[in-house]
Amino acid sequence: MSKFRIGIDLYGGDNAPDSVIKGAIFAVENKFVKDSTIVLVGDKKDIIDTEKYKQIEFMDAENLIKNSTKPTEALKLKNSSIYIGCEALKNKKLDAFVSAGNTGALLAAGTFVSGRLKGIKRPALALALPGKQNKPRILVDAGANAEVKPEHFKDFALEGIAYAKFMGISNPRVGILNIGTEEEKGSALVKEAANILKSEKKINYVGFIEAREIFDVNFDVLLTDGFTGNNVLKTIEGTAYYILGELKDSIKKGGLFTKLGALLLKSSLYSLKSKIDYRQYGGTFFLGVNGILVKAHGSSDAEAIGNAIYVAYRALDQKLIDNIEVNEGV
Repeated sequence: MSKFRIGIDLYGGDNAPDSVIKGAIFAVENKFVKDSTIVLVGDKKDIIDTEKYKQIEFMDAENLIKNSTKPTEALKLKNSSIYIGCEALKNKKLDAFVSAGNTGALLAAGTFVSGRLKGIKRPALALALPGKQNKPRILVDAGANAEVKPEHFKDFALEGIAYAKFMGISNPRVGILNIGTEEEKGSALVKEAANILKSEKKINYVGFIEAREIFDVNFDVLLTDGFTGNNVLKTIEGTAYYILGELKDSIKKGGLFTKLGALLLKSSLYSLKSKIDYRQYGGTFFLGVNGILVKAHGSSDAEAIGNAIYVAYRALDQKLIDNIEVNEGV
């Protein structure tokens, strides 16, 4: 009997279904799921080359959701892979569900089909960013909620704390992204959110954090609205690849000593590149829903899909959901 059943959206992502099938095989061959089952959610006619892998099964669904599908429309497409995957999560036919597909559709189905955890009003995307001293920085919200209220920051904090503990941080410090560290700076939203977090004994709130401090060591969990968080994420990604690209061009155009220096730094440069490679992280958690829901990068290849499956497995094995502590009776 399988320990866990991890579903994967066969049609999610730019390279699906091929990348998803290869990703499931990659996860099995690398023993990412050990004594568990990977369930490909899609049409069996699209599933090939998996017959010899006993750990891979399928759940019937249709390819109905496109990148242009609106979240409200996705909730009406009850035969789609995303809807069926989230419904199976709710009904405990799956223990986790992974998709590299339409983010809005996945979040809508996660919230309204899988359902929210008791005591959580606003689920959010939680993402692990690299940081100094090789310690992750957890960003919440990374893109699920463009508009939020101050009280939602409490939910984000609880979700981020759970993720930080999952990443090995015992007493996560929580900060709010702001235009300055002084208490009088910022919008009414962040000021009121700060007052709420200060009053919560479960939350180790350390104050406002400026964007230039995102990779620093004075916090573990960074809270913001999804509009800002997603822009921060994409700015970091774009800047990092721009710098690496410019460095590569400078080395190509440089002389002998430049190329020799680059050769000596080769291992360090590869290490730096791996830290910002989305394939290594697998995906982001949509926390606050009733189950493990993982959003993989839209351009995920087989390795990235395999790592997303592994992330889901680890979250189940380490009981990530149980670490989201909410007040009883909320």
